[in-house]
Amino acid sequence: MKTKTQMILSMLGAMMLASGSAFANSPSFLTVNSPDHPSTWVAGAHKEIPTLRWDSTHHMLVADVKYSTKDYADSVNPAESDYHALTFPNVRLASNGNDLLATNHIGETAKIGRIENGFFGKSVVLDNGVDLNVHREKGLIYASLTYNALEKE
Repeated sequence: MKTKTQMILSMLGAMMLASGSAFANSPSFLTVNSPDHPSTWVAGAHKEIPTLRWDSTHHMLVADVKYSTKDYADSVNPAESDYHALTFPNVRLASNGNDLLATNHIGETAKIGRIENGFFGKSVVLDNGVDLNVHREKGLIYASLTYNALEKE
């Protein structure tokens, strides 16, 4: 949950659009939304921690999201899970094959993370100041990536 100060800084960054140091000519603030809005329960389910992965077949970033009714289950209503993959077609792999670059709807681009090789395969690591936001509204799931250079340490 963002504090009031962080939210004010985010709004200031969006208005200023000053150059960031993470990527040449990158903005201070950038948001990239997933065009996917799958449906799930309107209420009575909670979101488990979403994960990001790079889909090398389709060359795009994917957020895997799961909603579950396990906290609301009883003998009449068994636990159910709802799995969804929300894509980010405006995130691409840089020419170095590791860095993830996001481009917003007005063409601004920023480095938002990287792909790392690990013991169990490849994983997506977001840079400091980049947040994955997933929420449900009226039964539809929305996902966005927000880059805020003002939050970088």
